[in-house]
Amino acid sequence: MNWKSLKAQPETVREKVKEVSVDMWSGFTAVSKELFPNAKIIYDRFHVMAIINDELNKLRKLMGVYEKGLPHLLWKNKEDLKHEQKQQLEVILKEHSCLGIVW
Repeated sequence: MNWKSLKAQPETVREKVKEVSVDMWSGFTAVSKELFPNAKIIYDRFHVMAIINDELNKLRKLMGVYEKGLPHLLWKNKEDLKHEQKQQLEVILKEHSCLGIVW
């Protein structure tokens, strides 16, 4: 559905919308707020995670974690790590407390 067809909906209908999921592009947010004044704006998970991962990578590079050859540990769920990998991850996070907070 495009924005014109949404805008064509009666205002009484649009006011009842509780949540709108959008891309993080500011244009989508602005139009969503205009069309659905009472709705909570929710950014889609894909774009949120992409930004978080980009920032985490920048932090890793600044801290030299890539040089240790262990960045893959930071990408995995902690529950999926083997015992030895968990120990390696703990060492990295202790050495880089800032990274531990973000992770």
